[in-house]
Amino acid sequence: MRATFHVPIAFAAVPQQPTSTSDKPAPAGAPQQPTASAGAPSAPAGQPQQQPCGTEMWIMMPAMLLIMYFMVIRPDQKRRKDQQNLLAAVKVGDRVVTVGGLHGVIAKLADKTVTLKIDGVQATFDRVAIARVERDDASAQTKA
Repeated sequence: MRATFHVPIAFAAVPQQPTSTSDKPAPAGAPQQPTASAGAPSAPAGQPQQQPCGTEMWIMMPAMLLIMYFMVIRPDQKRRKDQQNLLAAVKVGDRVVTVGGLHGVIAKLADKTVTLKIDGVQATFDRVAIARVERDDASAQTKA
C-alpha cells in the first residue's frame, strides 16, 4: 500500500538550508561547519548574522521626499510665482509673446483678458496666454 502525505502550502514554499555535499552524516563528535550560499556574506565566527530590518526604509523615505521637494515641487512653485508676477506687471504698450508664439503689443487690458495689436489687427487673448514680456533693455544696452 502506498502512503500519501499532504503538505500545507505555507510550509511547501519554505526554502531549505543548504546541506553538506557529503552523503554520509558527520561523525557524532566532529564539529559541523555551517555552509553559506554563494551570494550571502558570511558573518565572523562567534557573531550571529543580522537579519535585514526596515530601519533603512524609514530613513530613506523622508530623504527621498526631501529630494523630490527640492528637485520638483519647489522650482515649479517658483516658476508659477514668477509667471503670476509677470502677468500682474504687464501694462498697455508692452511688447509680449503669447504661449503660441504670437508677437504683439498690448492695446487694452481687462481682468482676465488682454487685447493685442498684431500688425494693425487687434486680437483678444486670455491674460494667462502671455508667455513673456519683451523689454527694450537689450536694445538700450546695444545703443550705449
